[in-house]
Amino acid sequence: MAQFKRALEPNIQLDRLTLRAFNKGDTERLFQSVRGSSAELMPFLPWCHPQYARGDAKTWIRFAQATWRDRTQYAFLIEASATGTLIGGVGLDSPSEHGDANLGYWVRTDCTGYGYATEAACGLAALGLQHLELQQILITLSVHNHASRQVAIKTGAQFLRKEKGGLTLHDAKHDALIYALTQPRIRLIA
Repeated sequence: MAQFKRALEPNIQLDRLTLRAFNKGDTERLFQSVRGSSAELMPFLPWCHPQYARGDAKTWIRFAQATWRDRTQYAFLIEASATGTLIGGVGLDSPSEHGDANLGYWVRTDCTGYGYATEAACGLAALGLQHLELQQILITLSVHNHASRQVAIKTGAQFLRKEKGGLTLHDAKHDALIYALTQPRIRLIA
């Protein structure tokens, strides 16, 4: 399994948001956020299901911490900087020897429509390209996930291709759209 060449800081300040590495104390907030948004998240996120439980949140946090230490994935909570409210999650994973990685994001249902996913995705993509020295950041999404597609477009990602059966969600194959970022939309100092 490939690793990121460099490490990221566990707290990243953006305009309105803070990206923060997960810790054990996030279990209840993560559980409540996913449960409250599962109807909207489940069709597009393989880890989300109607019976999502606190145990699932604990398991995810342990996994996120382990992959952070191994430098195979950087998963962050998205929080409102002013209030600390949990808004969603964003992460980079699956680094390759070719210098690319995947970018994923989700936002709680009651926090959609404010540009939070775009801000978080742009910020983490910029760090990936600038600090982690990635050549390309890929965004892979279901052809039916119109909201995620709009976020990809707003980050400045370029459409690469449509891949028939390119995404597996809840044991079913879905056609996927693949976008790529090769230039950061914003400049960050890490």
